[in-house]
Amino acid sequence: MFQDMQTANHEVIIFFAGGKVCKEMTYPEFEAVLDNVVGLVDFADESVQLAYLNVSARLKITHCVLFEVRFDRQGNADKSWNIPLRHLAETASLGPDLGAGPIKLACRSQCPVSWYTEMLWDPDMSPQNSTFSHLREVISENRLHLPVVDSAVPGERMQMFVGGQGAGLVWPQVAGMMEPMGEIPFDPTLYGAALLAASTGEISGEHRSRLASLLKSQRLHIHTLQTESEQKLAELRLSAQKEAQTAELEIARLRAQHESLHSQNMALREQNEAQRRQLEALARTREIEVQQVQQQGKDALQQLKAQSDEWLTQRIAEETAKLREDIELRNMELMHRHEVARQLREELCQLRKDKLRLLNQGADKFLERMESLGLSFIAFHPGAGHISVALKDMPEYMENPTAFAANKCLVTEDHYRRWLAHYQSPTCQAPLTHDRSCGCKIPRVDVPSRFVSGESDRCERHTSRHVHDNVVSFRS
Repeated sequence: MFQDMQTANHEVIIFFAGGKVCKEMTYPEFEAVLDNVVGLVDFADESVQLAYLNVSARLKITHCVLFEVRFDRQGNADKSWNIPLRHLAETASLGPDLGAGPIKLACRSQCPVSWYTEMLWDPDMSPQNSTFSHLREVISENRLHLPVVDSAVPGERMQMFVGGQGAGLVWPQVAGMMEPMGEIPFDPTLYGAALLAASTGEISGEHRSRLASLLKSQRLHIHTLQTESEQKLAELRLSAQKEAQTAELEIARLRAQHESLHSQNMALREQNEAQRRQLEALARTREIEVQQVQQQGKDALQQLKAQSDEWLTQRIAEETAKLREDIELRNMELMHRHEVARQLREELCQLRKDKLRLLNQGADKFLERMESLGLSFIAFHPGAGHISVALKDMPEYMENPTAFAANKCLVTEDHYRRWLAHYQSPTCQAPLTHDRSCGCKIPRVDVPSRFVSGESDRCERHTSRHVHDNVVSFRS
């Protein structure tokens, strides 16, 4: 029968995140995920809630298994995961009616195989976020494009939904006899009355089956709530036990620490008392030793002082004798140096005399002979022209030729040097900045005595106009 169901129905896997549907795929695609052929990076390092659905050709859910899968950091499914989804779906107990009669539901609260219970999860049955409502909506939208057979059947049967606080009935139009009434909220009184009527046989067989389905849904909801409460209670108990164990361990640790500190304190007190007595004994012994050392020190100091005075006197005598010997040696060396200096001075005087004698006998006589033969020495200097230098003026000329030429021009040596600079480069020397002058070409003054510094070396633009204002002209 299950093989017929597989060939006629579609197998779909729905992913939940935060109680909402976030992804859907066919079962063959999910098998590729389990075989790590395809990774889901969006669910990396997470434990994801999934739903295995068996959907009829009219897009009605017939089987549902709510299970969990762990994905690693690369988005690959846990290789050790192995849940027989089809077997659980086939052997599961009945659940709510999602349009094609009560579905077969396997979850944590009703698992046909007990050792898979921890790998399943319970649906949220609250009206605001009903898991079955989400499943019914996503299947009806058919985003996977599943093949659909026309589902228009006259006189549809009554459908039932399950909410968080109870169950309600959805009454479609049946053979044109009733108007749709919408969802009827769960009423415990009405629910009890229905149970009472069912037990007394006051309703028909069709209504009896519908009430049985309602009871089944309510039992599932109650079982789910019991499972959740038991799980939360177990978690609270475990947390309380862990906190109690932690507190006991902490108390034991603090108690052991207190006892240890108390023992250490007592030991430290005894050690402190022993050390105090030892210090007192050491202080008395030290005082006696100090007195002995002071007396011995006084005797040793007097002895050392006597030895030091004797050694110092002997040392002074030795150093004095040594210094006297050094002074005598220095005096002898000084006398020798004086004698050597005297001899050198005498030799220097003799050498100077010999030099003068040689000069008189050599160069001077040669120059005198040249002068007696009618030869003269001529030197050219700008501004002075060719100057004849007599033999007697030769030393003066050789000592400073520029001064000799300035004297011939009847100007000072500084005046002659300024004129010579103007003569060689007749440009305006008016300063513009600290390292730059005007540099304009100006007429050259050929005679040094006519050169006026600050006027002859200036262009017309930089010549002081008031220079000629005081000139007085004389007419004959």
